[in-house]
Amino acid sequence: MPRKEQIISGQKSKWTLSVVEHWCLYSRRTGFQPTGPHRRLLDGIFFRYWDECSICNGIGILDAEDSNDGKKWKECPSCQGLGGVYTAPESEQKKMIILMMAEYPEYVSGHKKDEYWSIYLRHLNS
Repeated sequence: MPRKEQIISGQKSKWTLSVVEHWCLYSRRTGFQPTGPHRRLLDGIFFRYWDECSICNGIGILDAEDSNDGKKWKECPSCQGLGGVYTAPESEQKKMIILMMAEYPEYVSGHKKDEYWSIYLRHLNS
């Protein structure tokens, strides 16, 4: 569960995620598992098109409006809880998916798995 960091000398406190929550967020962002030999390649081609959300500072969560004590959170409505936006043109997205699927198909995961396999198989059959 997200935690709020302590306020340090007048600075606004912010939400933080656990290691496991960061792994889940990575998978939601990329459609690939958060650990493995594919990370160097994926991080190099995916995150060059990643714009961090300025509303939630890349964490994906904010204080809930009904939180009087600052202990309740909600997904950031600006980035849908992803902490940013993937800005690559569709053609670049497909190139990234095809490259990653050709090299590391066993690491695709999560809600994008079927979509990525579909794109990759269409490429192979074209």
